[in-house]
Formats: sequence, C-alpha cells, structure tokens
Amino acid sequence: MSHPLYVAFIWHQHQPLYKSRGGAEAQYRLPWVRLHGTKDYLDLVLLLEKYPNLHQTVNLVPSLILQIEDYVAGTAIDPYLALTLTPVEQLNQEQKEFIVEHFFDGNHHTLVDPHPRYAELYGQRQDRGRSWCLSHWEAQDYSDLLMWHNLAWIDPLFWDDPQIAGWLKQDRDFSLSDRQRIITKHREILSQIIPQHRKMQDSGQLEVTTTPYTHPILPLLADTNAGRVAVPQMALPEQRFQYADDITRHLSKAWLMYEERFGRSPGACGHLNSR
Repeated sequence: MSHPLYVAFIWHQHQPLYKSRGGAEAQYRLPWVRLHGTKDYLDLVLLLEKYPNLHQTVNLVPSLILQIEDYVAGTAIDPYLALTLTPVEQLNQEQKEFIVEHFFDGNHHTLVDPHPRYAELYGQRQDRGRSWCLSHWEAQDYSDLLMWHNLAWIDPLFWDDPQIAGWLKQDRDFSLSDRQRIITKHREILSQIIPQHRKMQDSGQLEVTTTPYTHPILPLLADTNAGRVAVPQMALPEQRFQYADDITRHLSKAWLMYEERFGRSPGACGHLNSR
C-alpha cells in the first residue's frame, strides 16, 4: 500500500550580530544583512506569493530582524556603506585598497560577469593586479565600482523597477548622487521584508518561526562541557563557560520581538526553535 510523502521546507534566514557596541549609530563590521536583504529575504516570499497553494515555513532569527530594522531606520553604517557614500575625491590610499580588494565580494559568475562595466573592472584587477588598479584607476573607476557592488546585489526580481532598470542600462559614469539613491533603494527593499512575512503568515500561506535571540546553542550557554554529550572526544575551550541565566534572556527577548512584529505569540502558528 502506497503512502503520501509529506515534505516540509524550512527556509532558515540567519545572520550573526555584526553590530558593535556603543555610539549613537549602529556600527557594523560587515554588510551581509544589507546585501542579502536586497537579494534573498524578500524575493523568496514574493515568489512564493505567486503560488498560493504552496505552503512554506521561514525561520527569522531575531538578530537578523534587529539588523534589518537598523538599516531601514538609516541608523546602521557598515564599512562598505560608508565608502559607497564617500565622495571619491576624498578617498585615501587605505580606502582605495579596501575597495579594490572587497568591492567584488560575491560570486563573480552571477554578480559580476553579467554586467559589462563591473566585469571590465574585475578583469583589470584579476589580469593586471591590484597594484596596477591603484596606480591607474581614476575617480570614475572607483565611483563605478562602488555603484556596481551595490547594484549587482539587488535581486533580478526587482530589475523592472524604473530606477534600477535605468542604472542597469546606464552601466557606467555613475555619480555620488546615484550611489546615494541606490542606498535609499536598498532601504526600500529592506523595509518590505518583515511586513511581507507577516502578511503571508496572516493569509495562511506562510508559517514564520524564530529562534533564541542571537541563535545560540542553548546547552552550550548552560555549560560548554555539554558539547561532549554528542561528541565525547570534542576539543573544548580551555576555560569552561557556564551561564544558564542567559538562556531565559535569549528566549524571552525572542518571544517579545516575535509578538511585536507578527501580532501573535510564537506558539500561535509560529514556533520558537530552541536548537
């Protein structure tokens, strides 16, 4: 006798907390919340919405939600964002070296190669070397690279947006104003992520789950020696760590964040995954 096969897909959306402590603005070490936010988190659920009979589960880690909201509010600054908004005439040697090294970060087959100007700059770095770029690139080359790093990370689902379509067609000769406007476009895309998840959960197509606040492995918060329960020969830190009180803090903060953003408790459709 045959039996139906039930398959559950759980899309786990997580970024660690890149946010540093202190200061009026949230300083971030890396840009991955912002960049993956423009490429992955919204387009997934927008595509799912086109297939209303397809039900899925998306897990949103609170530390990801927190950082998305910082970027939407315009209070998050990461090194890549700061350089994007810096007039190229003011870039110093160290900043130029960082741009040449890191503004091709990503899969070059999918993010760089399809765009002629971006591919041209990448080819110069790869074929002639970083030193050649630093010696020969002019202000416009840096401006175009700053722009393309931010443009290429925007998911193709949004390329029919008139502004984005215009930039893709323009290809080169981007200005500081263009770079300012594309960061505004990033914030527009990011601002739709949480509301779209809530909308689709309210409609019954999506189940949104969550995890403890920064997605720690809770048994290790109680006692790092717990690692040897699963792996008896595991190499452990020299200094044993035990802070079980932090477990309750992670759970309660996640629960509260979920209720505030989704208008229900994690147990009322959404679930809190403690693993």
